[in-house]
Amino acid sequence: MSKMIEPNNWEKFLQEFSERNRERRARFNIFFSSGETVEEAEEGHLKNVSLSKNGGKTQVIVERTDRSEKDEKTMTDPIDNVRGIAVQYETDGSENILEITDDKNTLLSLRLESKLDGNS
Repeated sequence: MSKMIEPNNWEKFLQEFSERNRERRARFNIFFSSGETVEEAEEGHLKNVSLSKNGGKTQVIVERTDRSEKDEKTMTDPIDNVRGIAVQYETDGSENILEITDDKNTLLSLRLESKLDGNS
């Protein structure tokens, strides 16, 4: 099941999404309008997803913690010119994927660790 989030609810939704899913492992899959797909090799633990508005431009900032090395580091992924936000749900009702679409019709899919089987 998938649900589109209305633009006037983006900020509140992303704040609540971050609170509900903090520390879950997450990785990006990127689907370009050309048909090319890229799957991120490394994953991180979700720290925060926030909205930034600058004039008519909207940016989503995804922060994850990389724990693959001795010292943790924060990975920050800004997504510019956001035009759509949606969420997909697992069969148990938990959030599984955060979908962010930019003005070039690129879909950035943040896949979360499943609460059912542990895969991300």
